[in-house]
Amino acid sequence: MTDINYAGCDSCILAMTGAAGAVEIAAMDGKSAGPATFQEWRQHHYETERQYARQILETPKGSDERRQLFQQAYSDVIGNIIENYNPGAGETNYTDTVVGIVKSLLSSSRKHTAKIFDLGCGSGHLLVALAKDGYDGYGIDVSQASIVQAKQDLSPFAKSEHVQHGDILDYNPPTNFDVIVMDNVIEHLVPDETSDILAKCYEMLDREGYLVVLTPHSFSGPHDISKYFVPFGSKAEGFHLKEFSFTDMNQFLMHAGFQEVWGFPFHPRLLGKYHLTPKPSEWAARKSMILEKVAQHGPFPKLLRLGRTSARMVTALAFPTVAIGVKRISGTSSNGGSSM
Repeated sequence: MTDINYAGCDSCILAMTGAAGAVEIAAMDGKSAGPATFQEWRQHHYETERQYARQILETPKGSDERRQLFQQAYSDVIGNIIENYNPGAGETNYTDTVVGIVKSLLSSSRKHTAKIFDLGCGSGHLLVALAKDGYDGYGIDVSQASIVQAKQDLSPFAKSEHVQHGDILDYNPPTNFDVIVMDNVIEHLVPDETSDILAKCYEMLDREGYLVVLTPHSFSGPHDISKYFVPFGSKAEGFHLKEFSFTDMNQFLMHAGFQEVWGFPFHPRLLGKYHLTPKPSEWAARKSMILEKVAQHGPFPKLLRLGRTSARMVTALAFPTVAIGVKRISGTSSNGGSSM
């Protein structure tokens, strides 16, 4: 969706003049002086995004105004801001990790029948990687520019029609899915719509399916563009409208109707270079929630306050915010994902 990686998210949203209620910005057409250096671009990005995030939060839930602002913002920032001062930063670098998680959830015999949906697919890196491996992928994104690129990259696999520009709450799925992925997306959702979107994902899954959610941990935030301008531990001011702990995600997923929530013993990306994926389980989810409680007392808070790097290592090792919502309404027992 936008730039989110293990170290955090640098890219967020800029709204351009023309969207209802959007931040007014002088056109940088040579007549108006625009940012000249990387730091000026970053400052401009932060100030505009902060204003825009406030406006988004003030729009009525479910309104056309909110959806217009949200979609326009993503299309504008990726094409007109990020690509101007930090090309390529508008995409996640979690692709290999997510592919490994998806494969761990699906048996190899289901490769050519399983259907995977990428919510916030960006320019389609995950879908292309899955297509190369024989999986049938679909996706949606609020950025028109990203979808144009995704269609182009998926065309060799005859899957360009599987991705579309739009709002997930308006999406009419052509089929039920075995796995839905939200790779660093949930923190960008307007908080009063998060439950509705997770419930929509539940409905879109087959009778036995998985929702994979990856997000940066709130304990080591902020992770959006505001991390360069506000003290460590502050609330995100940019387009990370809500940053989550694992406990937060567990509560939202259970409220959305998922029968189980699995976690990981440590962040799957830590084994990425070995192409191994740790086994998700309910036990790991319980462990994460217990350690999050402990982390707010005793010696853990001191470790978390040492700085961003130490906080990220603690969260990655002790309570990573990578959750799997399990839909299982057929009465079949669950065993978790495949082992390393």
